Amino acid sequence: MTDYPIDNALIVAESSLEIDLLNKVTGTTYPRAAVYGANTLGQVLKEYAADIGVDPNDRKILFENKRTGTSTSNSDETVEGFALQAGDVLAISDNAGVA
Repeated sequence: MTDYPIDNALIVAESSLEIDLLNKVTGTTYPRAAVYGANTLGQVLKEYAADIGVDPNDRKILFENKRTGTSTSNSDETVEGFALQAGDVLAISDNAGVA
C-alpha cells in the first residue's frame, strides 16, 4: 500500500473528538458524541437535539462549555472556536424551562 502524506494529514486534521452533551434543563446526557473542530454548535445541536430532548428550532438556545465556564448563544460558533476538547461537556439549554 502506498503512503499518501496528504491523505494522512487530512485524516489527522479532520479527526473527530468525543464530547458529552447535556440538556441543562432536564439533565439528560448523551455521552461521547462525535464532533469535528469545524462543526458549528448549531450543527452539533441539530444532530443530537432529539437524543438530549432540546428543540433545535428554539430561538433561545444557550451553549455552555462546562470546562471553561464560557457560554454563547451563537450557533455559528465552531467547536474549535468554543475551545471544546475531547472529554469536555457541552451543556445546552433551550427555552423549555422558562415560564
